[in-house]
Amino acid sequence: MSRAMHLQANPTPFDRLAGGLLFRLVSLGLTPSRWPWTAGGTVILEVRGRRSRRLHSTLVTWVEHDRARYLVSMPGAEPQWVKNARVAGGAVVLRHGTNRIRVSLAELPAAQRAPVLQAWYRVTGRSAPPRRHFGIDRSAPLAAFEHLAAAHPVFRILPASQA
Repeated sequence: MSRAMHLQANPTPFDRLAGGLLFRLVSLGLTPSRWPWTAGGTVILEVRGRRSRRLHSTLVTWVEHDRARYLVSMPGAEPQWVKNARVAGGAVVLRHGTNRIRVSLAELPAAQRAPVLQAWYRVTGRSAPPRRHFGIDRSAPLAAFEHLAAAHPVFRILPASQA
């Protein structure tokens, strides 16, 4: 699977192509960055591999909810960036073009994830992959997201100094 894909469950060839193109555009800073953050957007997450110690980059979408910023893992097998971020103690870099911000990711307990999943889905759910993987409508009530919470890690984005 392309390193550009943040989808974990059977991306189509079009998903792979679109993800690779978006990864390149974000890398070059040619997409709206919403930098500094406002409501949600796509950035590249950089984290050291837990075994290789090599720097890995992946495309992620963040969302703002209740004045805090979050990253949400897509459905399917737990992605490598989640495992690597946990081992790194949440220390990662988010970048868009040449803008880089060191941050710390703090994982939310499953019981607190549903409102963030709902907000994230409303930002990303316009595209087919999130709709296909979540299997619910963008306007679904909060209760529809509660059953998804255990399977989707959610991380609050904090300044690196608050790690």
